[in-house]
Amino acid sequence: MKLKSLFLAVALLLAVQAFSQENDEQQPVRQTPVSVWLNGGAGVGIADAYDHGIAPMSMWGLGVGTQIGVTVDWRRCHVQSESRALCGFLLKPVSGYDIDVQEHLEFLYRFHDGKRNRLHVWAGGGLQEDAFFRIIPAMGNASTSTTVFINLNAEAMVQYDFALTVYGKLTLPLGGIIQRPPYAFMDNYTSDIELINTILSSYETKSMAFPGVSTDIGLRFNLLNGNKIGLSYRWDYLTTRKRSYYRFDNAFHTIFIDFMFKLN
Repeated sequence: MKLKSLFLAVALLLAVQAFSQENDEQQPVRQTPVSVWLNGGAGVGIADAYDHGIAPMSMWGLGVGTQIGVTVDWRRCHVQSESRALCGFLLKPVSGYDIDVQEHLEFLYRFHDGKRNRLHVWAGGGLQEDAFFRIIPAMGNASTSTTVFINLNAEAMVQYDFALTVYGKLTLPLGGIIQRPPYAFMDNYTSDIELINTILSSYETKSMAFPGVSTDIGLRFNLLNGNKIGLSYRWDYLTTRKRSYYRFDNAFHTIFIDFMFKLN
């Protein structure tokens, strides 16, 4: 996706800067402690989709997902760049595919530590792009559509450490832009023989406040070598409400197993 290279570049740049030393002739050389992980994981769940351009009812099915990213922690700061792909196999009332390719960059600051340094509260923000590809073969030559959300998020996380780490995270898109096909459902591929011209000239683009919400609840086992193994339940929901000609909704309920491999 367009933002993928930007997200990864920003995360790696922050990691490099965090590694840099403060060198002064009058002061001893100091180094900022930094932890860098490579993230990866997979999950299964349920897809719940709605598009008034197809039918006035919800579509649902089973789903699978995968994710990969980089996490950098130093001092009280946390930066994560992550790419996720979710695919729902729609079963009722029509069969098809509901695919979400997501790019997410977040920054969190740990502003509170509880007694015995176990309870931690984080807050911050992020930038996220979701590109949905919905394919319904029964629609014939109107079988495919693309919907894109680009949102600025507010994010908060509560974390508790004991033998393992338990956390709950809330992501609230404050606002952003939505790009939708100009017809009820399908892309207008007949407007120009060049696909990029079709998208740039005929798609409707609208701004929108609070287009959805995401929650993430899980636990993580901290291994002696610095690696981590996690299990979490995620709910991701986005909607156009009345900001497009035909309402679009998408929700994924996913149980993820993820691994964090420490690089330093």
